[in-house]
Order: sequence, then C-alpha cells, then structure tokens
Amino acid sequence: MIVYKTKTSLIIKLLFTVVLICLLVFAALEKSVALVIITLVFTAVVLYIFRTTHYTVFEHRLIIKSGFLFYEEIDIESIKRITRKRSNLLSGPGFSVDRLIIEYGDDGCVIISPKLQKEFVEHLKSIHPDIIIV
Repeated sequence: MIVYKTKTSLIIKLLFTVVLICLLVFAALEKSVALVIITLVFTAVVLYIFRTTHYTVFEHRLIIKSGFLFYEEIDIESIKRITRKRSNLLSGPGFSVDRLIIEYGDDGCVIISPKLQKEFVEHLKSIHPDIIIV
C-alpha cells in the first residue's frame, strides 16, 4: 500500500489565508464572538480536509479520500486514460490547479492532484500498462 499526498498550490494557501484574515478582522470590528467561533470552526474543517486528502494505491485499487466529504474506490484495471491538466480549483478532491483527470469504467471520471504526479502515474501504469497517458 502506497499513499500519495495531495499537492497544495500556493494560490490556494494564500486564498485561504486572506479569507481567514478578512473574517477575523470583520469579527473583531463587529465584536462578534459568534463570527469568531464560526471562523475557527471553518478553519478547522478546511485544515482537516487539507491534511486528510490523499490517494492510496492498494493492490489493484485506487482509493481517493478527502476528509469526510469525498471517498471513492476505483479498480485500477478499469482506468482507461489519465490526462494532465491545469483546471478549475473546484473540480475535484485536490488543492492545486495542476491536476490529473482519471477516466475509468464506462463513464467514470475523477480529478485529483497528487504531489508526486510522475511517480503516481508510473505506479498506476505498472499495475495496468494499458492506461493511456495524455
């Protein structure tokens, strides 16, 4: 079993930090304890998701987990194509615009962003050499 961590881009980190600072400043100006609590809970949830998003290759399965929001298991033998793409931040469980689109089964598709993309793709190809890399 090999676990690949997600890649987190600087843009995402900066965006999250700016939003957090703005919310805390607004809460301080409004003297709102409720807003501070909501901001801290939001921060904890986002940090939890950042820390728990990973992609595990176990035997012939690819397991994609992103906190409590997303969990999917894919049979590696069903993967047809992997495409490298820079795409929308909201399009899948990953925190980078540098992503992989994995097409599998009849119409399955998931977009992920492993930190070690080359190693990740090579690992999947070693299990299922017929995967097309675009």
